[in-house]
Amino acid sequence: MWRRLVCLVAVFALAACAELGPVRNDTMPALGPALERFAADGRISLRQGDRSDHLQFDWQHAPGRDVVLFSSPLGQGLAELGREAGAAWLKLPGKPAQRAADLPTLAQQVFGVALPLDVLAEWLGGARPQPEGEVDGWQIMVTESAPYRERRLPRRIEIRRDDIELKIVVTGWGEND
Repeated sequence: MWRRLVCLVAVFALAACAELGPVRNDTMPALGPALERFAADGRISLRQGDRSDHLQFDWQHAPGRDVVLFSSPLGQGLAELGREAGAAWLKLPGKPAQRAADLPTLAQQVFGVALPLDVLAEWLGGARPQPEGEVDGWQIMVTESAPYRERRLPRRIEIRRDDIELKIVVTGWGEND
């Protein structure tokens, strides 16, 4: 289960940090403008072959700080991924926290590849206006967006590569004061 959770966190982070190409879906309004601070919660579904896993997430973002809590569908805490100036961490229950100077370095330690996790909040927070893209073989598509104040933000994101399919559904947006 822990290996699966770490894999899910890696795929989630890679997908959310992806540098999107200029592909444009004219049926969906552009996303943004970007939020400087936000709180988002929702669900994640990961399918690989015949196996499916489901998690909930709660994400707090402010300039210079992000904390993402992952929990089971019943609310049991499973992991905390975070960053702030000069530090990044991954905490799993009953295990020592893994720490590094920044998220790409932490990703290298935990996942064996330096994922661009430090731009995760920028992408989900509406700073990437394109609803489709491809990054390192991952097909990324915002399939649904929703208005939030005077913005459009992702509500449903689908990421696919080979036999892996990840779906992220944001169920709520809020303030992070």
